[in-house]
Amino acid sequence: MRQIAHVSRELRHSVGTLGVGGLGFAVLAWTSWGGVPPVSSTDAEARTLVAAVVSCVFVAGAVLAAVMGCRRHARAHEGWVVGVGALIAAQALLVTLPAIANPPPRATLELVALLVIGLVGLASVMGALTALPGARAVADDVFAVGLGMGLLAAGHLLLLIPQGAAASVPMQLLIGLLVLTQVAAAAIVVSQRVLVGLMTPLVVLTAVVLTALGVVVGLGRDTAWDTLVSLALAAVGAAWLAAAWQCLNRGVDRAAARRDAEITEAQQATIRDQRERMHELRSTVAGLVNGSELLDHADISLEARLRLWESVRRELGRMQRLLSDESRPATPVDLDEALVLILELQRLKGRQVELHTTGDTVQARYDSLAEVVNILMDNAATHGGTDSSVVEVVRRDEETVDITVTDFGRGIPEQERQRIFEWGEHGDDSPGEGIGLHLAQRLVAQDGGSLRLAEAKGVGSSFVISLPAPRTSTENDLVDEDGHVSWRRSG
Repeated sequence: MRQIAHVSRELRHSVGTLGVGGLGFAVLAWTSWGGVPPVSSTDAEARTLVAAVVSCVFVAGAVLAAVMGCRRHARAHEGWVVGVGALIAAQALLVTLPAIANPPPRATLELVALLVIGLVGLASVMGALTALPGARAVADDVFAVGLGMGLLAAGHLLLLIPQGAAASVPMQLLIGLLVLTQVAAAAIVVSQRVLVGLMTPLVVLTAVVLTALGVVVGLGRDTAWDTLVSLALAAVGAAWLAAAWQCLNRGVDRAAARRDAEITEAQQATIRDQRERMHELRSTVAGLVNGSELLDHADISLEARLRLWESVRRELGRMQRLLSDESRPATPVDLDEALVLILELQRLKGRQVELHTTGDTVQARYDSLAEVVNILMDNAATHGGTDSSVVEVVRRDEETVDITVTDFGRGIPEQERQRIFEWGEHGDDSPGEGIGLHLAQRLVAQDGGSLRLAEAKGVGSSFVISLPAPRTSTENDLVDEDGHVSWRRSG
């Protein structure tokens, strides 16, 4: 179905491109200078006005392409490169407007001023193109269309310069300067081989037509070549309009594809978040069920019953925060106290857990630490086939504390060790969904730590939870009434 939709879309784009090209040629051929039979002076003035409108369309196209290119390529030197077409159009526009305002005969000072403007425009275009070898990534379809629009704008503006009966030598030099700018820019771009598809031959053809146009304008327009060059200019103009239409369609398709990808990614992220939350809830509910079953035992001691009630209340509070999506910041956590509380429920499940602590403190969220340890313990029992584990706390350095959780189960096969933290990855005979370890690693990372699988040594497997130690600062210490630093547990 998607393939059919893609073929249909490509067919519509092709038909639209051909239609724009054909219509563009018809309009441009009708409005081109010399492309229609001789008319009266009044009609000639109207024809000049239409030609000016056409020039403005190509100038606007070059500027629009430059703006789009700058938005796509944000770096400053890339912005100058993508604006080459607009610079070419600006040079021709800045020469044409004063020339129109001051028709022949022109004073020497006026001609010198026009030549200076042309030279500044040439320097600007050449300066921008010097950065092209180091910014080849900007030479995309938008850059090519902008260059083509700029060349066409310059060519049509060239037709608007009043010449009088015959172009003077200074005006011929000015026209040659404008054409030189256009041809040199096209030659540099083509020589860099940065354009793709039919853009390169189209740029070459445009440069050839503009060269012929400059010769015709400089030597006199009342020749048979005038009509041929005008028709050639209309043809390349139609080709660039078709290329712009195709570029616009591709841009719309890319924007739609990017929007669809963002929607799909957001949906997948939501689904993954829901599945992770359900994984945490299942683990918490399983602990609550086991704890509540133990409360039914008549032979349980009062002390054990109170500890069990405390564990059940603590897990109910954690589940409530999970369901309400309550997020608490990382705080200093005393591992001696926290791990005793976390492992109490594991022991009440009948698991044998040995704890070795050093009295260290970490900067973390209690709920996240509890969830990570529970995931590792549950994985050892579910996938490793063992209820025996060892939890050991070691201070690696002044900034990091390692919590190593080791089980004595079947271990993890060598071929699966590289991908156990990836979402949805699990062993072929595993009953899990491949969520737990991925979730555990993400929770630890959110607290500025890491979770990794230690090198295999003997039976079972070892996971190392690395968490940052609290920064030494009196502002972060919580002092009780007796002046001792106390620990605040989130949970």
